[in-house]
Amino acid sequence: MLPVFVQAAPNVPSLHATLDRAALRPPARSRGVSIQIAELETGQVIFERNPDKPETIASVTKMFSTAAALHFLGPDYKFKTTFWRRGDIKEGQLLGSVLVVGGGDPNISGRFYNDDFNAVFDQWAEGLKKAGVTRIAGDLILNNSFFDSVSRHPDWPAGQEAKWYQAPISALSYNDNVVYVSIKPGQKPGLRAEAVIEPENGVVRAVCTARTVGNRGRARVAVVRMPGSDEVSVTGTVPSRGEVSWTTPIAIDDAAGFFGSALRNRLKVAGIDLTGSIIQKDVKPDNSWVLVATTESDLLPTLAVTNKRSQGFYAEQVFKTVAAERKGQGSWPNAIATEKEFLSAVGLDPSRYDLHDGSGLSPFNKVAAGDLVNFLRVMSRHPNGALWKNTLAEPGDPIGTLRHRLLELSTQGRVWAKTGSISGVSTLAGYVTADSGKTYAFAILLNGGGLGEYGAHAYQDRLIRALVKNG
Repeated sequence: MLPVFVQAAPNVPSLHATLDRAALRPPARSRGVSIQIAELETGQVIFERNPDKPETIASVTKMFSTAAALHFLGPDYKFKTTFWRRGDIKEGQLLGSVLVVGGGDPNISGRFYNDDFNAVFDQWAEGLKKAGVTRIAGDLILNNSFFDSVSRHPDWPAGQEAKWYQAPISALSYNDNVVYVSIKPGQKPGLRAEAVIEPENGVVRAVCTARTVGNRGRARVAVVRMPGSDEVSVTGTVPSRGEVSWTTPIAIDDAAGFFGSALRNRLKVAGIDLTGSIIQKDVKPDNSWVLVATTESDLLPTLAVTNKRSQGFYAEQVFKTVAAERKGQGSWPNAIATEKEFLSAVGLDPSRYDLHDGSGLSPFNKVAAGDLVNFLRVMSRHPNGALWKNTLAEPGDPIGTLRHRLLELSTQGRVWAKTGSISGVSTLAGYVTADSGKTYAFAILLNGGGLGEYGAHAYQDRLIRALVKNG
């Protein structure tokens, strides 16, 4: 049972003194600290430190991209991907091609399909089989023109292209644009270990030189894909303990190629051979094409994955989708322009929000704590504000980034926030309802070389606990 709110006005001077004590000894140098806490309804500032100093906000950036999406697309928006065929069918052979038209959907994976990353493609294959198709004489055409061809933002750190959090962005994306590399021991010590890549595809392959060691050995495995290479190198040692395996996600480079290759594989598994090639071309279906299947996914669950899990791939897919719907093509310049239009539309000064991407991977996303609090207050009054607030992380929620933080009973059901973390940056911003029943908007931004995650989280959480108890 949640604690009962006691309606009592906080003693502002006393609250400020309490927060001042909690804010002592920040884990970042004072010039890298920007904090503001204000009453949500009135805007009265309760506590602040350097509130007008812009700092890198990391994944707090996702708050802006998701809010803009809800503002412009609306809560009933659906991502849509369509699968088409063209040509006569004779004795099981389609005398023509098949076509996929992408709409930016980040959900063609197992996330909403009982962890079955083959589910969508198998549904499409079933649609062809029902039409009597067992062979495709033509090509698999991929139309991913909904987005531009720039798949990774130029601000993102170089050399991390194989990291799952830096997966490429494309209007046709599959399985978060990552493969899972599983390493299993060989049949006995001394033999080569086995590396398996899933989902099956013809784009990425594993080269495994890892060796199996005895039962008492430790797993010491390196899984590496060099930038620009489709070869995943697996080295090290794997203990021979039964069926134990180790799995690592690795981002791919060619998102559309990965999509097409995996789809071709699932068609083959379903007994449908593709004779032609996989080609990328801006083909728009006309009356000569027959719709085989439409895959749709909802915006709100997508925004929840973006904010609660802090899934950067989702953030950028959403970001470019808004731009594509508003300006005709999903690109980062169009997305930034659209986001500025959103800020202006809700009464904020866009010039105070220096934003570069949708996820926060760019270190140049800089906003001051005071401007973040203004944004949070505006969103609390937005027609879709309550829906958006529910996409933020909450303490103890097992799917969210606050799952291990602020777990005491007093903070349960009281905090809705977005976390942020890149090298030298730790941020937290959102809403807090105090014991008094009063709700506050807050932003705690910490920047500085050598900033440790443990110390930064402890500092942020200390301030939140003080606010809940004394606010």
